[in-house]
Amino acid sequence: MTTIHCTTLRPNTVKVCYLLLITACLAFSGCQTAGQQGESTDNRGVARKLPPLAADPASVNEVAHALPQDKSDLSRFTIPQTLVGLKLDGEISSGAARTFRYMSENRQETLQLVLSNLPAGWESMTPERAVASYYSETRQRRVQRALSNPANALSILSEGLLDLEGQPAAQAQMRWIEPNKPIQNQSLVITMVDGSFIRISNASYKQNSRWLQQQAKRCLAEFKAAQE
Repeated sequence: MTTIHCTTLRPNTVKVCYLLLITACLAFSGCQTAGQQGESTDNRGVARKLPPLAADPASVNEVAHALPQDKSDLSRFTIPQTLVGLKLDGEISSGAARTFRYMSENRQETLQLVLSNLPAGWESMTPERAVASYYSETRQRRVQRALSNPANALSILSEGLLDLEGQPAAQAQMRWIEPNKPIQNQSLVITMVDGSFIRISNASYKQNSRWLQQQAKRCLAEFKAAQE
């Protein structure tokens, strides 16, 4: 800062000197304040750039991803022309399942055999859990069918998970009611054969559900024998 000496000047001149001194001090103070405000404004207004995100190479394999669909060849199974005295009446096939319909001569008894692959991701399940999960889905579809029409009714008489010829199996006895039709007894057996699901469901207007369940188990035994 410049120092101004006013001891030898006249009073008017001294007054002017003091005014000049005060003006210089105010100007210097104003410069400092403006500089501080500018610095503060710059700090608030400048956006800081974040470093780009990158996945940890060690955790890439842990990221969730869709598993490939199981491509087991269901044509490897031998399909008998008759099962438990019922004749093969037709087949519906797709890449993931094969459905076979068997029927009695008088067309009063029907049996359906379905072969299907395990859904993607189910390979790591234990057989017990896989069979229980598949049965749960099948059961839910039947319940939804009954709920779709208030005139229909589905009664589940019994259901359970058991060991059937060394494999876990789910079984159920049911009763189905539709308008203007007699009561239909039904049975369901689900298990695994050679790494694939097999579902056997049958129905009758004459035989009771317990008889139907024994028929489904005999059907399973005959189907397995045909694979040998």
